[in-house]
Amino acid sequence: MGINRAAKISIDLAALQHNFQQVKKYLPNSKIMPVIKANAYGHGMLQVARSLADADGFAVAQLAEAIFLREQGIEKPISVFQGFLNQAQLQLSIQYHLRPAISQLWQLDLLQAEQQNTPLDIWLKINTGMGRLGIQADDVDHCYQRLEKISYIKQSGLMMHFANADNPQNASNQQQIDCFQAILNKNKTTTSVSNSGAIISHLFEQQDWARPGIMLYGSSPIPGQSAQSLNLKPVMCLQAELIAVNQLKKGQHVGYGATWTCPEDMPVGIVNIGYADGYPRHAPTDTPLAVNGQLTRLTGRVSMDSVAVDLRGINAQCGDRVELWGKQVSVDEVASCAGTISYELLCNSGNSAII
Repeated sequence: MGINRAAKISIDLAALQHNFQQVKKYLPNSKIMPVIKANAYGHGMLQVARSLADADGFAVAQLAEAIFLREQGIEKPISVFQGFLNQAQLQLSIQYHLRPAISQLWQLDLLQAEQQNTPLDIWLKINTGMGRLGIQADDVDHCYQRLEKISYIKQSGLMMHFANADNPQNASNQQQIDCFQAILNKNKTTTSVSNSGAIISHLFEQQDWARPGIMLYGSSPIPGQSAQSLNLKPVMCLQAELIAVNQLKKGQHVGYGATWTCPEDMPVGIVNIGYADGYPRHAPTDTPLAVNGQLTRLTGRVSMDSVAVDLRGINAQCGDRVELWGKQVSVDEVASCAGTISYELLCNSGNSAII
């Protein structure tokens, strides 16, 4: 039985569409496949796909995500980063007209063993330095020799993934580009290279398909550059309610472990959101939030179902809305305070709260 908790998420689809147009400005000559894996980073995969009518296709991580989109009527090309894991999944990829990524040699064995007349497009994912999923550069020629013998494969593009796109000056970026370009010079085909960080940093502009993710949702992929400075608008707003206003005395403690002590007589508010709702448990004192439109900060430890907030100088009463991140409070700033990244916060809260 699902139970609706108090934390609520609102999604600004106009902001999402605005951010998509920013991607187009960076790469006007490339097709764009928004990355909507992990429930569109917590934003609701189906509503995001339906909202981005100008997208040329979409990208997900797993087969089940792609099948869900197809069964809900999404007809645009869908790339599946993890590809297929067995013959049954390959057959489903063909049945649902998906574009799986091939990153392991045994996946070629499955392709060769399949007897099909239905055409299939694939991506050949190359490990140029990420060290995660990908065919080794030395094996690419052999892979293409094998792919040429599989009659039902109509297009086999080349794909790679940057390990340090969030650090544009990292020397490994150019090393990865050089490796990929050397392969591309021998195998002229469709390409897909850039995630959000690479798009913003202009690491590889001449590509057929770009794969924006986090920037679509209004978060900056580049440390030190705010989303606002990149003309990106926040899409998710996470809110809860102020459920108590406590008048505490100087020296009284707040929260588990007594890690915070009132420096003076002061009001402390309690908000009905916690780590059970995807709010980061390790968010420390001074993490920003907004009560009834007024900026303030956390005090003490985050609990499962609540957080405490400093209400000094804040006009507040029980029932007021509290923004944990959104238009007033940057999710990037909250993530930085909590020692994590916005991706984690958006995914966790989006899968916990009610959209």
